[in-house]
Amino acid sequence: MNTAHVDDYFAALANRDSLRIVPHLAENIVLLGPIFPEPTIGKDAVVEVLPGFLETIDSLKVNLRFAQDNDVAVFFSFTCNGLKVKGNEHLHLNEDGLIDRIEVAWRPPPATIEVQEVFASKLGFPAMHLVPASDA
Repeated sequence: MNTAHVDDYFAALANRDSLRIVPHLAENIVLLGPIFPEPTIGKDAVVEVLPGFLETIDSLKVNLRFAQDNDVAVFFSFTCNGLKVKGNEHLHLNEDGLIDRIEVAWRPPPATIEVQEVFASKLGFPAMHLVPASDA
C-alpha cells in the first residue's frame, strides 16, 4: 500500500497547515482520540476539529513510522504551552490510499488532559479534568 497520504498528512500537521490536511482524508473518516469522548465521524467534522488542534500546538515531530498492508502506525511528539506530549496514531487507509480511520493516543495523562483543556477553551466545548480515584 502506498502511504504517501499519511506522509503528506503528517507533513501538513508538522507545518500546522490545515488546508494541506484535507486531500488526504476519506469522506467517511472516523477519528478516535483524546480530545472528545465520542468518535468524530465524516470528513467535514474531522476537518473542523484538526485546525483547532493545529492552533493549539507549538510544534509536532514524527519520530517513527511503519506500515503493514492498509495500516500505518506513527509515533510522534508535540509541544503545547511548554508541555511535551508523546503520541501515536494508528491510521487505516482505504483502497485509494486515503486515511479512513485515525485512532490517537497521547501520554502522559496529566499533559494530555491539560492540552485537552486548552483545546476545549479555544473551541468552546467542555474540558475534561483529572480527579483522584477517591473522588470518582
